[in-house]
Amino acid sequence: MVALRFLRENHISISVMSVILALSGCVTNSNGVQVSADQSRALSGERTKMGQSYNLNVDCTVATMAKIRLVQAPAHGTVDFVTENIYSNYKDSPRVKCNSRKAPGVSEYYTSKSGYSGTDMYKVRVSYGEGTIKDVTVNIKVIKN
Repeated sequence: MVALRFLRENHISISVMSVILALSGCVTNSNGVQVSADQSRALSGERTKMGQSYNLNVDCTVATMAKIRLVQAPAHGTVDFVTENIYSNYKDSPRVKCNSRKAPGVSEYYTSKSGYSGTDMYKVRVSYGEGTIKDVTVNIKVIKN
């Protein structure tokens, strides 16, 4: 009875929270592949870091190096994948301590055609070699500088 009364009294809050939680994750599963979409901005003609991939052990050593494949190229620019030392961004994990030092990973850089402004997008498949596969759509708003 108490739970039912709580639900009735808070139906708007619960509905709003449900929508927020549904939209905030933007990660789904399709045949064991995680699917997500990112939103980014870039200055026209300038190389811009769009993302990075890493997989570290608890002791902050590299567990596996990500393999990234361009599934769909951007219509108005190029994407480069660079193996370099990067800062991880773990949350709620024993690996949070790794965030304070650089470790090997792969960065994604996007460069639009010079003078272009508008929207662009590309898709990548990231594999970590231990079974985790992610398909990511990167939506970009390109602005003139």
